[in-house]
Amino acid sequence: MHQMRVGMRRFRTAIQVFGKSITLPHRVNNSSIGKIARILGETRDLDVLKQDLITRYHPLLQQSEQDKFEKVLHHLHQKRGQSLLKLKKILKSDRYQTLKQSMQDWLAQPNYTKVGDLLVFEILPDLLLPLICQLFTHSGWLVGTTIRTGTVSLIPIENSDELHQQLRKFSHFLHDLRKQIKGVRYQTEFFADFYADSYRERVQEFKQIQEILGTLQDHVVLRNFLETTLKESLEKALPSIEHSIQEDANLFWQSWQPLQAHYLSSEFRKSLRSLLIEPLT
Repeated sequence: MHQMRVGMRRFRTAIQVFGKSITLPHRVNNSSIGKIARILGETRDLDVLKQDLITRYHPLLQQSEQDKFEKVLHHLHQKRGQSLLKLKKILKSDRYQTLKQSMQDWLAQPNYTKVGDLLVFEILPDLLLPLICQLFTHSGWLVGTTIRTGTVSLIPIENSDELHQQLRKFSHFLHDLRKQIKGVRYQTEFFADFYADSYRERVQEFKQIQEILGTLQDHVVLRNFLETTLKESLEKALPSIEHSIQEDANLFWQSWQPLQAHYLSSEFRKSLRSLLIEPLT
């Protein structure tokens, strides 16, 4: 299931990257792929959530928290069953079968536009530079910073209360940054063979950032699920899990701030733009 989910994401990314170069069947589009990918993602996310609850958080619980934890697992089992039924239904549907057959037909007889006839070396900077420039201007990079007279400074790691407040208030920016950097990672991976080794290093860095921000989003999803299920704050319902999440938040800043400072650096940004302008020939 995980591999299929990743495959659908890469499929969507390929269509975005090469959309101006290929002519696809009208049944193959972001909407049709997106619906399938969302249901795959929902089922997979519930599996990951269950695994984390049982293997990571259950051993931390006090005896007084066990009953509420069992209630959470029961609710999770029900939701996962409902999600799996939806997934099975869509994989048997005409929508999915048509999508799959349409792509098989296109692979057997590809159809390209005039742009597809151009040399890739000539257009790579035009494909990649807009992605990177949009990434650099994302608001998520500024979470946990102060700005005075145009100068950006990281809030010191010692100011944990202020950093936690930033997370509570602006975590949605970091979640959106994760989604954007995931798209950038998938798109830049397509062209790793056309650049020097430093390009591959950046792609690996995108993956690292995605994983760090993904851990943070996992905590947001976990908290929302537990509080919605139990209808009370996590601190009151399952304080052991709340404490663990707070500890992980401290670790997040320790992992995140060096990368954050790196990507806020004007020198680094200039070097990455320069790298993209000069593909190997």
